[in-house]
Amino acid sequence: MRNLEDVKKAMWIHSANAAVEHIGAKACYVELPTGKRAKVIVGTNENGWEHVSISLSANRLPTWNEMCYIKNLFWYEEEEVVQIHPRKSKYVNLIECLHLWHPVNGDWSLMNKG
Repeated sequence: MRNLEDVKKAMWIHSANAAVEHIGAKACYVELPTGKRAKVIVGTNENGWEHVSISLSANRLPTWNEMCYIKNLFWYEEEEVVQIHPRKSKYVNLIECLHLWHPVNGDWSLMNKG
C-alpha cells in the first residue's frame, strides 16, 4: 500500500466515526476523474489485510474504471489487489459499497485462512 501521507493530496479527510476509529481506519472522500466524489474507508491492518471500501454518493456501485482509479491511488500499479465475494453469512454492509483487499506484506497465504 502506498504511504497514506502521499495519498492525502487526492483526498479530503473528514471525521471518522467510532466504528472506523476502532479498527484504526480513516474515512475520507476522494474525487474521481469524472468529478464524482467517493467515500472511502481505509484500514491499513485488519487481521493481516489492507482494506479500502468504496461507496458513491449516487445510489449505485462504483464502476470498474472507478475501482481501478481507487486501487491505483492506494496501491502501486504492480501490486495485486482483490475484491472478495464472501459467504452470505459473512456480509458486513447493506449499502452500495465495494471492497478492495491486499495482504499486509504481500502474504497471499492469508487467502487460505477461514
